Amino acid sequence: MGFEYKLKAKFTDKQTSEIQNLLGNSDLFEKKHEYAHQLFWDFRYAENTGKIPNISIIFEKDGIYICQWGSSYAWTDLDELKNYIENEQIEYELIDYQE
Repeated sequence: MGFEYKLKAKFTDKQTSEIQNLLGNSDLFEKKHEYAHQLFWDFRYAENTGKIPNISIIFEKDGIYICQWGSSYAWTDLDELKNYIENEQIEYELIDYQE
């Protein structure tokens, strides 16, 4: 089980599209796949050859679900996402499901 977070924010359609493009162009982006009627975006280090990715993300109506499989820090390897949110001055709440 990974470390789960919710980046709760009201993204516009344009912002969601830009974030998806940003993440889809990441060197760590591996694939998108559907599971339990949700579209997962998986990110993986090249040396990780196991079944579980390093990060899984789901875009939801009220924000972005993040599961960090290899780190307890929500922003690990998601600096570009964090920078985008800060540069766009998007208000958000980071919910830590471990608490």
